[in-house]
Amino acid sequence: MKKAFLVFLVLGLFISCQSEKEQAHFLNVKIQESESRSFSQEKLTLEFERDLETLGIYTFATFAETKDHFIVVENEELVIRYLNKSDLTVQKTFKIEQGRGPQELEYIMAFDASDEVIAFADNNLLKIILFDHQGNLVNEFSTKRKPFRLNVSPNRGLNLLYIYYIDKADSTFLFNLNEFGDVNYAFQKENYEEMHPFSTNGTIKTVNDTLYYVGGYDPYIKKYVRGEKVYSRATIDNYDSSLNYITVISNDSRSTSLSPAAIFSSRDFDVKKGSIFVIPYSNGDNDFSFIDVYASKDGSYIESFRTIDVPDKINVYEDERSILTIEKVEDLEKPVFRKYSY
Repeated sequence: MKKAFLVFLVLGLFISCQSEKEQAHFLNVKIQESESRSFSQEKLTLEFERDLETLGIYTFATFAETKDHFIVVENEELVIRYLNKSDLTVQKTFKIEQGRGPQELEYIMAFDASDEVIAFADNNLLKIILFDHQGNLVNEFSTKRKPFRLNVSPNRGLNLLYIYYIDKADSTFLFNLNEFGDVNYAFQKENYEEMHPFSTNGTIKTVNDTLYYVGGYDPYIKKYVRGEKVYSRATIDNYDSSLNYITVISNDSRSTSLSPAAIFSSRDFDVKKGSIFVIPYSNGDNDFSFIDVYASKDGSYIESFRTIDVPDKINVYEDERSILTIEKVEDLEKPVFRKYSY
């Protein structure tokens, strides 16, 4: 018991006394005018919830909205389900064959859908594949780098975000492609050589010719129009991003670690009705159950909502004042659909 106490004491002193705060780089972003959340007087009202297991979904899933359906994709099982938007019942399904051949995938890293096509990215095979909503192949092509996120843009184009690496930090990693994989244009280049080593790609959403990017560990929201950056704005929790990282010093060695109190930009987000709805992410707070709202025109913070549990995915309804989330419930983090009105 005494030995365990000494070990705990030494570890505590090591972290608290021999660590320094390290400033994360903002890449010339504009900070928010407020440092803390302001909660909306109009609270979220739960309309209904549905366990994903009742829909036959047991593995990690993501979803997108079209005019007629919500489309839910199981990344590992390669099953695509079309849900009725009013009650989330399954209307139809199709399955992509697993393999390395034509019209096959190993793993769905990302997907998106328009009213015409549904597109998938496999970062194992370095492949993009497009189907129509009857499951017929539209096209498939290979990529030279690992795809991380994609959006369907107008005229069956694709905005494609590649995984970026520190040793290639000065290269462009975001492109607009046509449906055959040819580059229409590259997005504005930024120098990421000063980016913190914990940086990881974020998430993208496309509205016509406008693309929004919200970082994963990167503390900002960006807006681009046809590849040219309009703004880069810090998120509300990263007003002082130095709290996210610590540098641990032991003798002559130094190592960087995430702070137990680290808070990052987003798990997921959506852009509708002139606003950006962001799910923030906390490294150590299991009750960090918020949706933050920003103005899409300039990235300025507006207000926040509280959800019942920690949300993981979000979609804001196009034609009504409602939000659909996938939330992690109880100790087992069972995924549940929840529809809120606001």
